[in-house]
Amino acid sequence: MNSNVRRISLKLHLWIALLPGWVVFVVCITGALYAFKDEITALSEPWRFVKAEGKPVLYPSSVVEVATKEVSQAKPTAITYGRATDAVFVDYYDPKTGMTTVFINPYDGQIIKTVKKGKNDFDFFRFVLNGHRTLWLPAKIGRPIVGWSVLLFAIGLMTGIILWIPAQWKYLKNNFSIRRKRLTYTLHNTLGGLFVPFLLLATFTGLIWSFNWFSKAVYTMTGGGDLKPYVLPKSDPLTVAEQLSNPLDKLYIQLREADPQAPTFYFSLPADSSGVFRVSIEHKRNSYYRTDNLFFDQYTLKPLHGQGPYAGKYTEVSTADKIRRMNLEIHDGRILGIFGKCIAFCSSLVGASLSVTGFILWRKRTFRNKERRQINSSDSKRKTNNR
Repeated sequence: MNSNVRRISLKLHLWIALLPGWVVFVVCITGALYAFKDEITALSEPWRFVKAEGKPVLYPSSVVEVATKEVSQAKPTAITYGRATDAVFVDYYDPKTGMTTVFINPYDGQIIKTVKKGKNDFDFFRFVLNGHRTLWLPAKIGRPIVGWSVLLFAIGLMTGIILWIPAQWKYLKNNFSIRRKRLTYTLHNTLGGLFVPFLLLATFTGLIWSFNWFSKAVYTMTGGGDLKPYVLPKSDPLTVAEQLSNPLDKLYIQLREADPQAPTFYFSLPADSSGVFRVSIEHKRNSYYRTDNLFFDQYTLKPLHGQGPYAGKYTEVSTADKIRRMNLEIHDGRILGIFGKCIAFCSSLVGASLSVTGFILWRKRTFRNKERRQINSSDSKRKTNNR
């Protein structure tokens, strides 16, 4: 490879990757901590599960009635049905006070647990996610810092690839070994080279959320044209006279019969007279990609059309919309299941280590250069005196 290219890459790699180092460290460590959130939540919250019984579950109207008695003077915002071994739960969200969730046995209507989370209550995974997205700063300040730091990190990764490729291919095997004599360098070089494809994938998908221009460019390049914002349709209040009795029950029966194997049905309930029933049907547990996002008039259950890449059935949207829906699952590795999450976890730790080992190498390099200058200065003075 051309020596000038390597020289330029080295300078870019040194300074561009060094500048956002501490930000990248925080983003990567919080990403690693968040990787297994779903699995940890399932283990630490046993009230989310029930013993499966061979009988029909309660309809939404009955579940909401039980939950509302538990949470007095509150209007439910959502209800979620899962598998035969899942509790059904009803959410009551108030932007001023926070969230209350009532977990109910779907077979007998018994309340298993009521969980209240105030707006300012500490939640570990919410804390971690805020650090990952904004460094715990106000969003207007934190998001741009994270976005630009990740962009610089991506450039650092790409220049690192150039430096990782040896001048002679016969020395390539050296990049796959960690040597004790040059431990810091080989850790930086070997781990960085092995995980750079996954780190680039994580930075690329992260940049889609960080910059609107980047998001639109990717959407256009994948054949999507102009990226439309996510907009909910509205119910027609003029049809209130035609309102069906127990519309949520009818909608649940209709959708459950259409997709009996779907593991999760999430119903977001109308907030006002023009609100709609927004239903998310997961076709794979915890998969945002394989999810149908459907909308129905709250009075007549007439299907309505939303706008944006996340609206509609996942099997019917465009290729660009499918790629956009995959973005989160590619970012956190869940698109490959638990194996993908393990890769994302290890990649995050390696990304954090690159910031540390890179800084150590820079400090050593700076110290060596300072020593050389001092030695050269002493030699020059000695020669001058000898004259």
